[in-house]
Amino acid sequence: MARRFGVSPNVVVGIALPNRALFSWKPRARKLPTAREQERAPRKDETAMRDRKPDTVIIPPHKYDLERLPFAKRLLELRPGECIWPINDGSPFLFCAAKTAGKYCQHHQSRAVAVHRIAKREK
Repeated sequence: MARRFGVSPNVVVGIALPNRALFSWKPRARKLPTAREQERAPRKDETAMRDRKPDTVIIPPHKYDLERLPFAKRLLELRPGECIWPINDGSPFLFCAAKTAGKYCQHHQSRAVAVHRIAKREK
């Protein structure tokens, strides 16, 4: 197109980008894998995936979390200086919201450090 009008390709792009409605959209062709590539692709064994250990360490709830539940807040309600430790398992997620100087209150900070040590030992 640029050659046809005797301008550089950058000029065409400079005109086309701000005026996208004037230009028709053409979807890009997707490259499909060949039969040879499909044969080489390793297949996931469903039983191996089911028996695999999870990568994340699941932290069991603590008595402190149950005590904090009446004061818990949703993520959007948290303010700076409040603990961001999730204290339930969803629907909606609720966070501790205790006053703190960092991300977590003192109790949850100690739990996070303990979990980090356990995870480090397992590797």
